[in-house]
Amino acid sequence: MRLFLLLLLATPAMAQETPLATLPPEIAERIAARPDRFADMAVDLIHGHGQGGAIDATAIDRAIALDRAFFRARAIRPFLESDLDADGIPTAAEVTARAATLSAPARTRLMRDWDAADSDGDGSLTPAELRAHAESAAARAVSPEDEGMMRAILAFDSDGDARITTAEIRSATDAMPQG
Repeated sequence: MRLFLLLLLATPAMAQETPLATLPPEIAERIAARPDRFADMAVDLIHGHGQGGAIDATAIDRAIALDRAFFRARAIRPFLESDLDADGIPTAAEVTARAATLSAPARTRLMRDWDAADSDGDGSLTPAELRAHAESAAARAVSPEDEGMMRAILAFDSDGDARITTAEIRSATDAMPQG
């Protein structure tokens, strides 16, 4: 009975001491392989998107959404810059005119993106095609693994207040063997 009680009492403390055990194995392995890199990412996220030196799940979700929005906007910006008549539907002729003013690498990137975005090959980008292109770019730029790493920060809440501080991150990652 005493052994059972000791095990029961020790379990929460052990769980707090080993946040990696609560994470999916692939995420835990990435963190364990480079705890210093994870700590830098976590601290950057806390300073960039948290408040009062801490971050919570809502702020992490907002940071992910902001990253995705940034990459969506970046993907469609070249097409919007090519929309010479401002009708919201860039055409092949408009994009070609814009491409002629760009450097060779930028022109190549624009035309490659055009080929990918004009999914029906009709020579114009509808709002639906622009949206699909933007979503595809955001999915490539912010992978599920990246999101998993950002959300893994939540496992390092050693005091259970649902806010993770830089001190909690540093304390946990400094205790990990450096690979």
